[in-house]
Amino acid sequence: MPAKQLHSQVRFWRDAALPGIEARLSAYRKHAFRTHMHAEYSVGLVEHGSTTFPLGGETYRAEAGQMVFIHPHEPHACNPDTQSGISYRMFYLAPGWLAGAAPDGRPPRFLRPVANDPELFAAWRALHEAYEWGAPLAEKQALLVTCLRELVQRQMHSPAQQAAPELTDAITRARQHLSASVGQRVPLDELAQVAGLSRHHFARAFKAATGLPPHTYQLQMALDHAKRLLAGGEIPISQAALDAGFADQSHFSRMFRQFTGATPVQYMRNVPCDNIPCDNVPCDNWPCKTLPEAASPSLKVTL
Repeated sequence: MPAKQLHSQVRFWRDAALPGIEARLSAYRKHAFRTHMHAEYSVGLVEHGSTTFPLGGETYRAEAGQMVFIHPHEPHACNPDTQSGISYRMFYLAPGWLAGAAPDGRPPRFLRPVANDPELFAAWRALHEAYEWGAPLAEKQALLVTCLRELVQRQMHSPAQQAAPELTDAITRARQHLSASVGQRVPLDELAQVAGLSRHHFARAFKAATGLPPHTYQLQMALDHAKRLLAGGEIPISQAALDAGFADQSHFSRMFRQFTGATPVQYMRNVPCDNIPCDNVPCDNWPCKTLPEAASPSLKVTL
């Protein structure tokens, strides 16, 4: 089935002792995502192929060996090269991790969305592999400290106080109302009333401020809530769907795939891989047999 082919090559890892960090390994050969955003920083490592992605009104291209950086709440999408496909490693990091590594304690900003930095690539790849094979917590912590420090020093800067304009009070009120109403579907008229704007003025202002229309932003929040529930692995998918405001589980699963590029079942899995490293070894759990040898740098990581 097309949906299975599109989403079958993706895995996730999390460690409860390091909350707010999620590792992902994915491979795609066709369009994989709707325009979406994350509440976390995204740090990606392109291992095979290439992709183009829209971000901040521009279109960027990332190729094997390059890193991709996306700020929290920045709408974007992924468009793999249909000839080569793409295989990549990704980290999603709660803002507090990078703020804690910044000299001034404020969430830093990336210098650019795509970068060539082989040493940094190698450091983050080593951390990702530690998640994959279930390394001891102390090893992951040591690698994480190195990665955060080097990322902030090499590819980020502290924003000036006036660099990022604040959302208007009206949009802030609407977003707070949505945050307090997760699991419900708030009508557009109600949001506009909370914001104190007309329906059409509110819809235009909200998209200009967040990058997403109100209904898409609300759907994204519902799916993020479901992801938090599923990440714990303690409730069934059907219950997570209901708690996130989806009356139909099939609709929930369809939207989940479109926004995350994975199925709810795949997202819940959080098991170590017993075939790491596997650059040159075919693996039943990953498409090594069909993709070329990894193009990532083989540099020593110094802790």
